[in-house]
Amino acid sequence: MFDILYSKPLFWVLLSTFTVLNWLDAHSTYLVMRPHYYYRERNPVARWCFRKLGIPRGIIIFKAILLCVLIPAMIFYAGEDVFTINIVLLVSSLVFMLVVAHNYRVYRRICKERLK
Repeated sequence: MFDILYSKPLFWVLLSTFTVLNWLDAHSTYLVMRPHYYYRERNPVARWCFRKLGIPRGIIIFKAILLCVLIPAMIFYAGEDVFTINIVLLVSSLVFMLVVAHNYRVYRRICKERLK
């Protein structure tokens, strides 16, 4: 039943999905925080980075460093235990889907409030 979770091709699909969702998170975060509404960021580490580096530079650098660390680690780990990393990627992708959807909902609400 869970044989698909042992699949290397699934790993590459999930890793690609995770990466795309991270960049969508970066885009949606930019839309919600610009020009300098840092308080809208819920992650305190990311918020600190964005304050220090500004927007969009802070978002780009934060995501680039995060992905440059995580992607090689996941590729390495997939060589050892693809089942576990596929579960981690599946769960984290679901979480990022929720985060991205939330960010775009907030952005739409902000746009509606500006029109009033």
